[in-house]
Amino acid sequence: MSDDFMTPEARRENATALATALGLSVSDASEALDLKVAITVEKNNETARRIGDETYELLRRTVRKVAQDSCLGNVAAELIIGSARPKTNARRVFLRVLPDCATISLERHGTEACASTPPILALLISCFASAVTLSRALNRALPFAPPNPFTLDFRQVGIDWNAVSEPIDLEHTYVAGAGAIGNGFLWAARHLNFQGSLGIADDDTVGSGNLNRQIWFENEDIGKPKADRIVERAQRYFPKLKLVPNRCRLQDLPEKSSGPWLRRLIVSVDSRRARRELQNELPGEVFDSSTTDIREIVVHYNRQPTELACLSCIYEADEEEMTREKHIAQHLGVSIEDVRTERISESAAERIVLMHSELDPETLVGIAYDTLFKSLCAEGQLQTPEGRRIVAPFAFVSVLAGTLLALEVVRRLSAGEHSRDFNYWRLSPWHPIDKRRQIIRQRQSSCAFCADSILKNVNVNLWG
Repeated sequence: MSDDFMTPEARRENATALATALGLSVSDASEALDLKVAITVEKNNETARRIGDETYELLRRTVRKVAQDSCLGNVAAELIIGSARPKTNARRVFLRVLPDCATISLERHGTEACASTPPILALLISCFASAVTLSRALNRALPFAPPNPFTLDFRQVGIDWNAVSEPIDLEHTYVAGAGAIGNGFLWAARHLNFQGSLGIADDDTVGSGNLNRQIWFENEDIGKPKADRIVERAQRYFPKLKLVPNRCRLQDLPEKSSGPWLRRLIVSVDSRRARRELQNELPGEVFDSSTTDIREIVVHYNRQPTELACLSCIYEADEEEMTREKHIAQHLGVSIEDVRTERISESAAERIVLMHSELDPETLVGIAYDTLFKSLCAEGQLQTPEGRRIVAPFAFVSVLAGTLLALEVVRRLSAGEHSRDFNYWRLSPWHPIDKRRQIIRQRQSSCAFCADSILKNVNVNLWG
């Protein structure tokens, strides 16, 4: 695929993310991302090649052009992997892979060959290498500039890397959401030995503004069901795992019952409200990952019955969420109650086009309010009263969130020696992994789910 597959809408999504981080206009941010990046890879080294390939896929959805092992003019930054020699005079980023860590720095500190790593670890390295390379290309203008050197200590992940190739039986697991993190999860999972069945539930279609971060999708997928397209593209990478597309929300699956049907759930939906509602489906085991624009990733796990935090505790309704819903309602010409239903109804679509006559009401029905709002923000048509736009993350942020989600499945379901004494983990795509941020989150006394004695008894009966 050529580097010009990105639609104008997808490029605007990236520009909006950068504009929010730097306090720029969207047009200035778009100009800032009109960059060329080079990736130069150590020859005849499998680890270097994998990292180069993965980084290429991530950055080509972020900047204007990426070249791998070829010469470019006017390059903003060059990522040099392993013992390779630079090919440009651009700002340089040097990546070394040692047996127990990877270092990413602005100066060369060694020319040894990249140590052998599992493919899933190469992807993890690539996500951070993408962040450092983009920061370098922007001349470290980001307010959360990565440290130099950036040291990724593999032990900080708390995973037995010798066990990541062992088979893991997912039995019959469901994924809620085939958006950015759902894409990232399957992108990472192709490097793991998952077996069983994985149902993917999403009622949305691929939008032209999705291509910057939903890594499985391409131009020809626009307008087609996300669940169908991600399964069609990904299935060949999973010889022992059956991917099952479901063109509906998880709550509307035909197999839903009052019994223990939802034993294991992987959560990759967009909104806090949607996550709380998924906890009400009474899943036995929850694996969850979310992003805060381009700044932060949260990983959460819970298994019922538990006295610790559930999804509803982690993503409790707060003032920021309520303010955001109010802004969406005001700018779209609907009520807050409409926004809280998550999907646009026929009557709401008619009210939206009264305020936004350029929109077609028939194409709005069924779209998530968040999706429409982000699209209008990216086009520069909307801005919240405080001037903070609702933004989507870069590809490497979403894929990092999906990779950490896949590794959490490995951590909890495999027989390897992994650290499991936490249920909540905050990480930054711009700073090295620190396992000291893995903590135990207690349940919230005000949680509508945990405080419900009926739900508690049902959970005990289902999963106790």
